[in-house]
Amino acid sequence: MQILRHKTSRFKDNALFVAEYNLAVEELLEIYIDDCPYAITMRLPGDDINLVTGFCFTEGIIGSRDDLLAIRHCESIPGERRVLVYLKRKKSCNTVNLEKRREYLSKSSCALCGKSEADEIYSESPPVKTFHYMSLRAILRFKQSFETRQTIFQLTGSTHSAALFGLRRNLLAFAEDIGRHNAFDKVIGALVNEGKTREAFLAIVSSRLSFEMVQKAGVLGLEILVGLSAPTSMAVEMAERLNITLIGFLRENSMSIYTHRERIFHS
Repeated sequence: MQILRHKTSRFKDNALFVAEYNLAVEELLEIYIDDCPYAITMRLPGDDINLVTGFCFTEGIIGSRDDLLAIRHCESIPGERRVLVYLKRKKSCNTVNLEKRREYLSKSSCALCGKSEADEIYSESPPVKTFHYMSLRAILRFKQSFETRQTIFQLTGSTHSAALFGLRRNLLAFAEDIGRHNAFDKVIGALVNEGKTREAFLAIVSSRLSFEMVQKAGVLGLEILVGLSAPTSMAVEMAERLNITLIGFLRENSMSIYTHRERIFHS
């Protein structure tokens, strides 16, 4: 269940009356890795496996689906509120960081809580090596496709969305969640599980463009990251370093290009 109906009071035009609204469901999800607690996030139920797969990928715990021995809900916990991850290769990707993180839980709603050292915050993703052109009109069409799929947001007004597109202008994955990081991890996880991470070219997110979102885009190897809101200074700095074209304030007929303008042409 992702939506609840709630009776409330509404004040409008100098009148107070009874109203009923849709609420996006917010529930806790525990992430266990090799039977040890690793992270807690508040999320919109649904797509949990993609969410956790994407989280593990962007955290550097896995490099592909092949690094996972198994990933599933814990059947002994009611309500599908714990996901169990088992790694195939104990030395894969980021074992040292994994052992340190087992000493405490992080709360990933802000993507930083629980991280104790600067080297845990900044990833070592190399700059994106690929380069392809994209037209302004194509990006505006992506926005239209993106917004027509925001069904839970249209009902509740309280969710974030993320979408991934390929070079063929095709939608690869779309997801909604109460958390912006979760929504992005869900679409990334979908591609990881399908073995299609190399097809990802451009992402649109409904939220502001923070450096954590740029960092996730860098791990995936995206060339273009687009947001409906503004970027932060660290996001612009990181996008510049990672060779990512960063676009903010995407509107019906406008956008602001902050880094690597050379990929975008007018048509």
